[in-house]
Amino acid sequence: MSGAGETWLRLPIPFAAIGYARIGDPVRCMVLNSSFEFLAIEERWIDALSLVLAGKATPLEHYPEVVRSQHCQFNLPAVVIMRYQVKTLRRRPLFNAPTRKAVFIRDNFECQYCGVRISMSAGTRDHVMPRSRGGADTLANVVTACRSCNFRKDNRTPEEAGLTLRRKPGPLSDEEKVQCLLKTVRTKERAAWITCLRRLGIALWAA
Repeated sequence: MSGAGETWLRLPIPFAAIGYARIGDPVRCMVLNSSFEFLAIEERWIDALSLVLAGKATPLEHYPEVVRSQHCQFNLPAVVIMRYQVKTLRRRPLFNAPTRKAVFIRDNFECQYCGVRISMSAGTRDHVMPRSRGGADTLANVVTACRSCNFRKDNRTPEEAGLTLRRKPGPLSDEEKVQCLLKTVRTKERAAWITCLRRLGIALWAA
């Protein structure tokens, strides 16, 4: 039996003895390594809660929702930090690369020369200082451009092509990084994650 918008779920082993818990809308949890670096997103709240109950992680931020069983009550973790360092493969820091998704999100899906709205399929990336002339493939040198402006600019600087940049390109904000992280991010999740990062002064995905 359940109320509107609530579902009864059995907690996984080794916590089956806790019984059943109920929760409304599903929420995800951001997992940080013990070094405070981004590690993963737990898609299921029950897996994030299991990390905490097993003593593998410590919650840094909670959602207002509570899950209950017959004898227990738990706050849903929004952000947790591992109690030990999880080894990961060496890789370029996340979101330092000027990918189409990162650049388009940072530039609000607008051509940085004429302001026209673009889509993931129709938009292009443009190197402000062309790579053939020593321009770097970094967020500080790549902007969103419509095909018309990109064709007009060609292998020139904006000034040489008679174009004006609407905004100087730069790194992504934490809000923009969260947008890049997942295909869809619920307002509640974004608010909890960003609140935690700011409160603790955590800079995710720093170079």
